Amino acid sequence: MPTVIMRGKLEKSYDHWVAAFDAHESARKAVGLNVLYRGHDLDDSGVIHIVMHTPSMETVSKFMQDNAEYIKESGNVPGSVELTVCSDM
Repeated sequence: MPTVIMRGKLEKSYDHWVAAFDAHESARKAVGLNVLYRGHDLDDSGVIHIVMHTPSMETVSKFMQDNAEYIKESGNVPGSVELTVCSDM
């Protein structure tokens, strides 16, 4: 199962983003995304990080496409997300 590390920038407050992110947990779980960590840079709460397990990269891509409006409304700057895909196999 791939592990994805995401980095993104916010145009709204971290508090706004984290409330929206946490409220959307059931939607992520429904497609098999398991968040291990979510937080922000120590010195910049406008830079967020998410670490999660995913069944496949297609799952992540489809989830982000299907939820693009929600992700934007949460405060994520469109186009700012950087992905690192890891595996322990």
